[in-house]
Amino acid sequence: MNLALSDEQAMVRDMVRRFLADRYDATTMAKGPMSSDDWRALGELGLFALLMPEQAGGLGGGAVEVMIISQELGRALAITPLAEAILLCGRALAADQAVGGWTDRLMQGDALLAFARGGEVVDGRLSGLADIVRDGVNADAFVVETEAGALLLVDVQDSRIRRIPVRLVDGSMAANVRFDAALAQPLTAPASLWAEAHTLAGLSIIAELVGAMSTLLDLTVDYVKQRHQFGKPIASFQVVQHRCARMYTWLEQSRSLLLKAAMVGEKERTRAVTTARAYIGDTALKLAEEAVQLHGGMGVTNELAVGRGLRRVLLLSRLHGGGIAARSALAA
Repeated sequence: MNLALSDEQAMVRDMVRRFLADRYDATTMAKGPMSSDDWRALGELGLFALLMPEQAGGLGGGAVEVMIISQELGRALAITPLAEAILLCGRALAADQAVGGWTDRLMQGDALLAFARGGEVVDGRLSGLADIVRDGVNADAFVVETEAGALLLVDVQDSRIRRIPVRLVDGSMAANVRFDAALAQPLTAPASLWAEAHTLAGLSIIAELVGAMSTLLDLTVDYVKQRHQFGKPIASFQVVQHRCARMYTWLEQSRSLLLKAAMVGEKERTRAVTTARAYIGDTALKLAEEAVQLHGGMGVTNELAVGRGLRRVLLLSRLHGGGIAARSALAA
């Protein structure tokens, strides 16, 4: 397996890294969701088009591109709707020419779509409740997977939609969404495309976690070198060295599983992503907790990036059932 990035992929990585470095540092990362202006700027750079299928007017980027971009977002602890808005909702719309306007706006960063589960359809109208819809407060439309498995597009302009804001642990906003006979447009995404969308969204989440782990480890190593106790840096204490070494091992094992998930063939990717989620979800949270503990009492506050990073990792590690759901899927 060739683990090296192509020249084009390396250029994408460097471009995203520079973009985020201009906007995030240890004092600002994970302080809140990415601004709409910055999200739109990413669209103008072509990142969202890169991740969309060619049939939707995108550039047809695959799993490696998803990994590269998501990992950089994770390194900056940037709070974005990439996994669900672009990789889930965007690909659900990809096969429908009738919703081309939405896909164009999505790729440009001008529209935000949120993914919701729940409800049932009667005579073309959707009724029911969807709990904890990420980015549901600010979404311009919802891609809804009903209890029966149907995919629908619902515009928020419909007055029969009610949204109750819910603040999540990382500071981002979700919503409990009530559909009261809201007008819904059926989507015709084939099962294979929808399954691929879920796999790529899962890959994006674990790539963000690996990126976050890298940043939290770097911040921790820098801190223990500077923090003095008994007249010497605590990095000189063997127990601290052992804990940092264990964190490094967790990171490298997670990075290896991520690389495998991104670079295996399509037929093996779903299982590889599920395997990676089973390990990385829990391990990222352990690393974040270690980072906080090594920072002492200040580590749990919003004053330090590690405290905010812990909350971001906590959310990402629990999305779509987290490691528990992944291990159940593997066992089944």
